[in-house]
Amino acid sequence: MKSFPTSYGISLIEENRQVVAVTDVQGQKKIKSFQTKNKVVFWNLPFARGLQFFCCGVLAYFESFLMCIDLRFGKSKKKTDWKFYLIIVGVALGAATFSGVYFGFLPSQLGYLLVDYRGDTILRNAIVTIFKLLFANIFFLMLRLIPKITEMLKFNYAYEKLNSKIIKKPEKSKKSCKKEVNFLNYLIFVFILSIVVITFIGASFGIFFNMLLHIAIAIACISVGYEILFVVTNFVPSLIWITGFLVFSKPTRTHTETIVVALEEMKMLQKGREFMSDESKKAFAVVYANVKSKLSSAGITDKSDADWIIATILGKTRGEIKLVSFVTDKQYEDIMKATERRANGESVDNIFGFTEFYGIRFDINKKVLTPRMETELLVEQTLKAEKSYKKCTILDVGTGSGAIAIALAKNCDAQITAVDVSKSALAVAENNARKNDVKIEFLHSNLFDGLKRKRKFDIIVSNPPYIATDEIEKLDKNVRECDPVLALDGGKDGLDFYREIISQAPNRLNPKGQILFEVGKGQALAVKKLLREHGFDEIKVVKDYNKIERIVSGRIR
Repeated sequence: MKSFPTSYGISLIEENRQVVAVTDVQGQKKIKSFQTKNKVVFWNLPFARGLQFFCCGVLAYFESFLMCIDLRFGKSKKKTDWKFYLIIVGVALGAATFSGVYFGFLPSQLGYLLVDYRGDTILRNAIVTIFKLLFANIFFLMLRLIPKITEMLKFNYAYEKLNSKIIKKPEKSKKSCKKEVNFLNYLIFVFILSIVVITFIGASFGIFFNMLLHIAIAIACISVGYEILFVVTNFVPSLIWITGFLVFSKPTRTHTETIVVALEEMKMLQKGREFMSDESKKAFAVVYANVKSKLSSAGITDKSDADWIIATILGKTRGEIKLVSFVTDKQYEDIMKATERRANGESVDNIFGFTEFYGIRFDINKKVLTPRMETELLVEQTLKAEKSYKKCTILDVGTGSGAIAIALAKNCDAQITAVDVSKSALAVAENNARKNDVKIEFLHSNLFDGLKRKRKFDIIVSNPPYIATDEIEKLDKNVRECDPVLALDGGKDGLDFYREIISQAPNRLNPKGQILFEVGKGQALAVKKLLREHGFDEIKVVKDYNKIERIVSGRIR
């Protein structure tokens, strides 16, 4: 992929795909992507491919400038005519004359002042090289005084920083060169290389022959520089930084976000999504970048949050949104409202009022605990235990949204009873059971108090509150404000409910009955001890996906 940073944004070209992204005068991101006619002649011919890349790159750079200007200011801006190209030619000739004097004549004269014609040639050439490099640094520092140039350098640096993070670099190919190429950095590398080589050769055959020799060396540096950077070595980033710092300037958030938009758009095109040729529409890449930026500013770096917000509002899966080209103004407004709520600490589940657990959709609100992924492991272990019984009976203690009980009912034929002390939670659970078409007996009960005295079960399963009281204030804001304290507070050490349930469980289990718990980090050992003290054996501990001891189970003796 080739990148062409400009004063208004960036242009990216890969194979027959091109993306142009800018920030307009109102500070809004605009993007355009389209198919290009990319005719490759010398890609596989060493050294010739460097010349082709240079010539095509220079033309592409001018085109990128024009496209960025057009996209930034809109199609109402007067189109460029032949006068513009005449100005470009004039600027190029002026630049060549200036370069000859500033980078050639002046440093050489200073070198000869220090070491005359009779002095050591190698020493004089080394001194002239140092002067040229010093003049080059001064020149690039002075360029930073021009606002438009500084803007281009900021886009350039933002791209270089983000490129390695967002785009997966393709494997090296023996047939062609397909590494990421920042054209501006390549130009500077070749420029400095040619200065050093020309100066150290230091030939003097007259003005005409010197000029021809310098042109030949410059052409050779263009070819060799390409081979060095993108073919011979795997240390491209390191070499780029040797000279790239000359065209780097610290970017602002706007510059970074514009580059992110361009990179995201190219990623989506690589996956087969259609081109975004109508810049009047709200491009999906812009929306996606805006959502991620908003969440990142709030300290939320989990990429899945952005995916879930957008997918939910568009009514698509997370995989399908990658093929979306644009969104309507109403969809964009809804997406940004939801993003603002997430940035303010609300969970995605509470924003939309539902979540997925064990492949099942559940309605939730702030009156019930949002089911976590690790709790799916408790369901898996309970389903395995259920197979040991005929006409198994299961009791879910502290059912909350009904997630565990409903997931079990969907995946086995057991007779399931679910209890909770909160009537509001039971209402949510009953509604979820109806929507998922399962039959569960829901009872209002503080642990076992609401059950008939002699009623027993084959399995008791529970994910009780297990956060120590003093630790609740240290929880993530999303958890503190969106989950009910009743479903979190497990007492001074977080074990109060385990003590209560385990002490009463032997009277509520049938012979060879089992009990299964989800436990908090570091609580497994204490819960195992409680089980042993109350007549349980065959105690097992299962770790979750993060290698934390999460499920503790035991069988009544």
